[in-house]
Amino acid sequence: MELNEAQVNKATSALLKYFESTKKNDLLADESPVWLVLVTKIPPENSKVKPIRIPLKYPIYDKDTEVCLITKDPQSEYKEMLKEQGITSINKVIGVTKLKKKYKPYEAKRQLCNSYDIFLSDDRVIPILPKLIGKSFYEKKKNPVPIKMKKGSLLKEITNALNSTYYFVNSGGCSSIKIGLTNQTPEEIAENIMYSINYIVEKVPGKWKNIQRLSIKTNKSVALPIYSSLPDEAKKIEFEPIKNEEEEEENGEENEEEEEEEE
Repeated sequence: MELNEAQVNKATSALLKYFESTKKNDLLADESPVWLVLVTKIPPENSKVKPIRIPLKYPIYDKDTEVCLITKDPQSEYKEMLKEQGITSINKVIGVTKLKKKYKPYEAKRQLCNSYDIFLSDDRVIPILPKLIGKSFYEKKKNPVPIKMKKGSLLKEITNALNSTYYFVNSGGCSSIKIGLTNQTPEEIAENIMYSINYIVEKVPGKWKNIQRLSIKTNKSVALPIYSSLPDEAKKIEFEPIKNEEEEEENGEENEEEEEEEE
């Protein structure tokens, strides 16, 4: 089973065109992630604490990405390790003891979660983190990403982590994977999808047979389909271009009917 590349390109172009139209009405609008939404026929039996690493052709994290690293104690040892190896991509290092003491209140946890784009963690402390960092990290899909804290491979571990995206397996039948950014081109996002899809499907129980549909969306858009397991799977999925808010108000009832069909 393979995705229709032409369909993927049509969807990414339509999605970014819609996003640009909304920015004209909101000059303060931030760039948004582009999410690949995966719906399975049979949901996983259990969620997983450790996210599954998925390689990307065009990374979504760059030199401006705010990165926090959670380590074993003492944290000073790992700060020195980063310094010795000339690793400058880490903005903050927090040891487990400091995490327990300084970030115990809910508001402190929430502020920590909002302060960084991605969290990396020594893989040895991953099992104890759910109780220490709280639900907000997992709700915002900022589960700490496990890396091996070894001197000889630390730079490679961090580089690989920041050149990937992550599949968070939950107990429901719907998962969202950050597959691109709205400041990337439609072609780059489409290539990320085509490049990573086999890695993603390989991690789904039942693989393609268990995938109900795939779609893409931004934080505030509707989802555009790129795959659906219809009886006639060879049939192309058709969708109308997304309309901006002004066009939706003009079309009224007609647009509501289109949204019901998409659902």
